[in-house]
Amino acid sequence: MSVPRKLPTNSGSEWLAGAMWDHVEGCLEPLSEIQETELEIILRVDIPCVKRKEDISVKLTEDSATIEAEMEKVVQYEKWGTFQRQARFFRYSKTFLLPSKIDPEFSKARFKNKVLELRLPKKERRFTVNVD
Repeated sequence: MSVPRKLPTNSGSEWLAGAMWDHVEGCLEPLSEIQETELEIILRVDIPCVKRKEDISVKLTEDSATIEAEMEKVVQYEKWGTFQRQARFFRYSKTFLLPSKIDPEFSKARFKNKVLELRLPKKERRFTVNVD
């Protein structure tokens, strides 16, 4: 097992207090954004501590996308205060409910600079008709 990396416990770590995690399973919910265009849904997921695309699993349905990724190193968070808490994280996991139905068969994924980008073509395409 690799040596855990301690996250800072100074005032810069407050953002972790609202983060979604499961300390029992050692799982973090990654930061993400969803962008919707007329033709596709673009899902970007920030997954630091993941080095190889082989460590990432993407499962798609028409209505959802599930991302799971194994971290290269264990990340450890310690907070000192009234209570001493310690948590260790090994992987990321999150399921997204998509705003529109997609066609999973024609979806594409790219992993670059610690960001996973999914391009999910919509199943139903809408067209604008000009009225003369």
